[in-house]
Amino acid sequence: MKTARLLLILASLSLLLTACGANGLYQVTLITDGEHQLTGAYPGDLLMLGGKATLLPDFTLQGSLHLVSGQLDLHGQVFGDVTLLGGKLTLGPSACLGGNLNLGGGTFHPSPGSVIEGHTHTGSGIPLPDLPEQNATPPGGTLLNALLFGLAAAFLTRYFPRSIARVGEAASRHALVSGSVGLLVAVVGISLLVTMAYTILLIPISLLGLFALGLAAVFGWIGLGATAGNLIGRVLNRPLSPAKSAFIGTLAFVLVLELITSLPLVGDLLGIIVAAIGLGAVSLTRFGFQTFIPATE
Repeated sequence: MKTARLLLILASLSLLLTACGANGLYQVTLITDGEHQLTGAYPGDLLMLGGKATLLPDFTLQGSLHLVSGQLDLHGQVFGDVTLLGGKLTLGPSACLGGNLNLGGGTFHPSPGSVIEGHTHTGSGIPLPDLPEQNATPPGGTLLNALLFGLAAAFLTRYFPRSIARVGEAASRHALVSGSVGLLVAVVGISLLVTMAYTILLIPISLLGLFALGLAAVFGWIGLGATAGNLIGRVLNRPLSPAKSAFIGTLAFVLVLELITSLPLVGDLLGIIVAAIGLGAVSLTRFGFQTFIPATE
């Protein structure tokens, strides 16, 4: 109970981060409906999902402009790229685009005198940002990750044995339900957090939410690893302490999972399924604080 109270206090204190300023963080101006006339200097990007907006001649945008839906009349200056995915974009005579113009949909009406300093890309010719190449994890790194997961499993099992057991039981006995709930939580949770991130003041909460999702997925893996450790102990007919069993099982689970995800074609899909089962088990058991009992039982 003392450890649980300490974790609760730390989680409560972390909410104070929501009061931090947004200096140095990504900034975006979001327009969803209504009619707007913008003037002056705007930092970050501008995202328009609907409505009508007029960017007056003294308007300047330091970042990029993304028009998904709605009507936008641009008479000012945009230093970044302008991307049109839907809606209507009109460039006035005094409009100046410092970056590229990407036309993926919608209608575009330029006026004589408007300036586009970059390139114009249309249709499938719109360039996508380059993603960094993912190098294969060296064997030593895989083993180190497995050891770290095993140590975390031994630590959590020592202080929260019942919680780990409940998560492992829900994941192993109700894999289909756990996987379905895990996929639902991941899709809805990530979508909600991304939407919240568009509001500058909610960016810290979005980061905390992403951290909580990742922590839940890891907690689910540890629950599966602890269940695997119990199975290994029964197969070898050697009784082990809960902490040792969780360490060995999680170590083996992570190594096997790494091997499975390296398989071509089906590896990524199987990895997603396993992660969804773990995340769903954590959601169904409320991080292991209650036992999941299906309605049919």
